[in-house]
Amino acid sequence: MKPLIVILLTAITVQAQTLADIARQERARRAQINNKVVTSVVSVPVPESKPAAEAKPVDPKANAASPANAASPANAAKPAAPAASSVDAVKDWNERADKTRKRVQELQDQETVLQLQINQLTNQLFAPVIDQETKNQTQTRLGEIQNQLTATRAELDQTKRTLDAMNQQGPPKP
Repeated sequence: MKPLIVILLTAITVQAQTLADIARQERARRAQINNKVVTSVVSVPVPESKPAAEAKPVDPKANAASPANAASPANAAKPAAPAASSVDAVKDWNERADKTRKRVQELQDQETVLQLQINQLTNQLFAPVIDQETKNQTQTRLGEIQNQLTATRAELDQTKRTLDAMNQQGPPKP
């Protein structure tokens, strides 16, 4: 019996040293890996520009002589219109997503309230002192609340699926 205990203790000690060595090796490996930081930038629509070969050099005297050409309403409106429509589409998507998230939260709260009411009615139903009339009313009310809970859970599942689909699709691309 004693040799078995000695063998087990030796095996545990050897195993512990192996785990410590593995941990040191893992730390060393992670220290050698270059941590790459990934940043994402929300893309902002940029007006289309001409390639460098087609672009004309800018003459400062020409711009000073005719400032109306540089800031004409027709030139300013063209790039702004697509940007405004894409911003409106993204804003609309964000509003719909926020509404859906709020609805999910409301349904979860409603589900919790209904579950608490069911628990309370169940406790009343199984109370040691209860008359038959109260018991019948409690059972009727319990059935109604269980039906409400079933409907709430179905709506909650559907709303969650809608929100998941919206998040999977993402906002409209500009």
